[in-house]
Amino acid sequence: MQTGLAHAEAHAPAMDRTALLAGISVRARADLPSLVESIDQDGLYPRQTMRALGQDGLFSAHLAGATMLARPDLGAAIQAMAAVGAECMSTAFCTWCQDASGWYLEHTANTALRARLQPEIASGAVMAGTGMSNPLKTFSGIEGFKLKAKRADGGYVVSGVLPWVSNLGDGHWFGTVMQDADDDAHQFFAMVQCGQPGVEIRQNARFIALEGTGTYSVLFRRAFIADDMMLADPVSDMVKRIKPGLILLQTGMGLGVIEACIGLMAESNRTHGHVNQYLEKGVSYFEDARDLLQSEILHLAATPTETAPEQMRAVLTARLRTSELALDAAQAALLHAGSRGYLHGSPVNRRLRESYFVAIITPSIRHLRKELAVMGRN
Repeated sequence: MQTGLAHAEAHAPAMDRTALLAGISVRARADLPSLVESIDQDGLYPRQTMRALGQDGLFSAHLAGATMLARPDLGAAIQAMAAVGAECMSTAFCTWCQDASGWYLEHTANTALRARLQPEIASGAVMAGTGMSNPLKTFSGIEGFKLKAKRADGGYVVSGVLPWVSNLGDGHWFGTVMQDADDDAHQFFAMVQCGQPGVEIRQNARFIALEGTGTYSVLFRRAFIADDMMLADPVSDMVKRIKPGLILLQTGMGLGVIEACIGLMAESNRTHGHVNQYLEKGVSYFEDARDLLQSEILHLAATPTETAPEQMRAVLTARLRTSELALDAAQAALLHAGSRGYLHGSPVNRRLRESYFVAIITPSIRHLRKELAVMGRN
């Protein structure tokens, strides 16, 4: 299926993939280290840096109508996110949210909606989140739909609460799936804007990490969602089509954490290599594991809309392995650092907490294991 192809040819001359990734890495290393403590501890949302990274092509590599590359490249989007995550995983998580919204628009048949929103989301001029945690859990039989809708003239009236949606703020957009209150079998996928009548965001929790990610509960009080905001109605097979790319994109966060932890281990070895050499897993182990995992992810990313069972199983397995390796690498970084890593505010402290987030964000480790188990029985 070819969607979002509107003006890919207008981006000439195309940027080289290596140059794109290098530019994003340079920006991330220049801007984020001085902000990361405030992002992590004080809830600073790095709006200016996000917009600048968007101009560098961070949010568009995987989008046919917006990429600076010769062709859309989900693998490049994953590697760009990893470069950001190596400096600050909160910003990498916001990147995933932004990337996800662009991905939804890439696959909609609503070309007018794509033309309206995708260019500005892809460039970072408009920020966007993703409200797909509840729908993905629901489609996997873990919970029920949080948003219920009644048909009205020209759209739907929606009520309910999405507990946590990220990369949000006044005027930001996000995509989510809602259920028809009169027909449980009818669900639809729509884009919603924060602050539109009946849609309110509230910050009602403090997390152990990722405070600066614009994470809110979203309250729908008889909010009118117009037909022209529909990504898919009925949702039909759209979630199935976007799911492989959506999940593969998340691996960029984990790869960034793994890279940072390898760096922390190497730094600890400069002063304590004489004792760290006795640890079971060290820099070379994680470098080899990272390289193998990244190779598998990039192979899968070359066919991001392939939904055959064996492909989906491989995607879920790669995502699971990313979570597990991030947890393993963060623990190893702490063991290498010793007591210095146990100090409040240390880089190792932050990376530990970030690795936990990679493991629990939807689809979490338990969610992934459930899906893989079900696939194995079918």
